[in-house]
Amino acid sequence: MARLLLLLAIWFAAFFPGMPARAADYTLGPQDVLKIRVFEWRPNAGVAFEWVPLTGEFAVSAAGTLSLPIIGTVSVAGKTLDDVSSLIGEQLQRQVGLQKRPNASVEVSVYRPFFVTGLVSKPGKYGYVPGLTVIQAISMAGGLGGADPEMIGLQRDALVTQGDLGQLEIEHYGLLARQARVEALLGGAATVSFSQELTSQATRPALARMMQDEQALFETRLHLMNTELDRLGQAKILATNQLETLRLKEVSLARQTEMATKDLTSINKMVSQGLTVSSRQLGANQGLADLESRSLDVSLAILKTQQDLAKLDQEMGDFRQKYRGDALAEAVDLRDRLAANSEKAKTARALLANIELRAPAVLAALESDGKPAFMTMVNRTINGAMQTLVVSDNDEVAPGDVVRVERRVKDIRPKNF
Repeated sequence: MARLLLLLAIWFAAFFPGMPARAADYTLGPQDVLKIRVFEWRPNAGVAFEWVPLTGEFAVSAAGTLSLPIIGTVSVAGKTLDDVSSLIGEQLQRQVGLQKRPNASVEVSVYRPFFVTGLVSKPGKYGYVPGLTVIQAISMAGGLGGADPEMIGLQRDALVTQGDLGQLEIEHYGLLARQARVEALLGGAATVSFSQELTSQATRPALARMMQDEQALFETRLHLMNTELDRLGQAKILATNQLETLRLKEVSLARQTEMATKDLTSINKMVSQGLTVSSRQLGANQGLADLESRSLDVSLAILKTQQDLAKLDQEMGDFRQKYRGDALAEAVDLRDRLAANSEKAKTARALLANIELRAPAVLAALESDGKPAFMTMVNRTINGAMQTLVVSDNDEVAPGDVVRVERRVKDIRPKNF
């Protein structure tokens, strides 16, 4: 009897090959192809009887069932190989009326395929092999992009367009900084108030320096304007004081002239009566003429000072107008340049989108900020529910998985840019 059991053990080892290490954990699904062999030990004859109709390869249907001779339809979706082996033996025993349950050997002959999609050169369906890792699956799909001339050309175009977009981004921020400075000048503000779009990027050294430069330029121009206006204002004050002094002098000369005129009239009367000499009359006439000449000089000086005041007012007005006019012209130029920058950026992004549509892997391969250029996810059915898992290169792929490679989301542009 012991010898018989030994022979039986050797026979089962020969006809029931070992299963993969993970076979006990593997659950079946549609498109799996199973290799089945069913034997029944008949002690009376001392032989193992093979149920030939049940021996062969059978595919799991889309409904998750096996259609087997004699037994009929067997639901296997979600079951392990051990579960199916026991189920086949039990149903055959019940169907035929056997005293003992036959032994069924079940192994996966062809695993259901897995799928690769996203940023790969050849997305599609691929045959599964046990122990397959994520990086191997991506390699089977051609990896990220390819080395064909068209792909190289697209990568070159993407590099150029990304470079253009980067320059447009810096130009965009520079124009916004200048616009904030001009608006501060036009609004008479004491400092530049930068927009949230700019201040949110203040941690970037280039943009922080850009805002500092615009603030320094604003302060310099404001200082120059105030210095010039102060100079003109001081000149106006001096001219105003000079005018007041001249008017006082004019009043004084008018009084002196009036007195000199009265004195001359009195001297003329005395000369006509012979009461004084004509030399005194001559001196009075000369004195009056001198006073009138001085009054005329003062009147001319008053007129010139009034002209100077008017000229200073005009210069101050012209200076303010020129200062504001230059700022308005710069504001208009900035609006035009911002609009042109926005259109160019839209065109560059459209070109990148077109490249990504034609060859998604190109843009992923060009990411270079020290972080992974792409991320890999797997859609897998677990306990009857579809789940999305983020995986690494050395994680294993299961049959039926959908491996999806996507470009890492990296928003480096402001919302309005």
